[in-house]
Amino acid sequence: MVAKTIILGIVQGLTEFLPISSSGHLALLEMVFRFEEPIALTAFLHFGTLISTIVYFRKELILIFKGLLKREANSINYIINIIIGSIPVVIFAFIFRKFIEAAFSDMRVIAIFLGLTGTLLLITGIYNKGSKPVNWLKAFIIGIGQMIAIFPGISRSGTTISTGLLLKVDTRTAFQFSFLLSLPAVLGANLLELMTLEQTLDPISVVAGMVFSALSGLLALFILRRIIDRHFHLFGIYCLIISIILLLI
Repeated sequence: MVAKTIILGIVQGLTEFLPISSSGHLALLEMVFRFEEPIALTAFLHFGTLISTIVYFRKELILIFKGLLKREANSINYIINIIIGSIPVVIFAFIFRKFIEAAFSDMRVIAIFLGLTGTLLLITGIYNKGSKPVNWLKAFIIGIGQMIAIFPGISRSGTTISTGLLLKVDTRTAFQFSFLLSLPAVLGANLLELMTLEQTLDPISVVAGMVFSALSGLLALFILRRIIDRHFHLFGIYCLIISIILLLI
């Protein structure tokens, strides 16, 4: 059980941040290799990636927090943009929760959504990079991207970063906003999930899964930041290849 949890944690961490869909790959592990992930464990693995996000962006978060205490306009506007960007996913998740859950059991749907993710990523490769900041309208549109990424096979990071790039947002800004935008959504969703849990898990397995999820998540963030300026769109080729293989199978 511990070894399986470690593998799931590594897969969760890498695919959560690299734009290749963590939900799609975990569903793939479960359906193709019969590598079942307990629902209760999902929440803890997501907490692992939440921790890695906070650790990676700790300096930026501290600056924003200090700015809020000093009532600085930039920090206040940033938080407002995060709130605006979080609205679509909250509304959508509550209204279409059962429909979303059903999508996780259909490998054809996952394959198609992986193909859509790949196409979107490749499109960013033909667009000239911009240098604009995130305003409330761009935050809302990026939030719609996060909303769509609830479905398995659609990468949250891939969709939100791509949306930002297509809106001519600066690459570094799009990268940072994408992951800071995920914090309230991931935290809220997993707290809600943990409150309704009826399963019991081995504490050692849970800790191992969270640790490896956090470590692999940090690694994925460092990798993505180094290649996002020039090679971000190439992840689209990988997503399309996996999509085609799944559809053929």
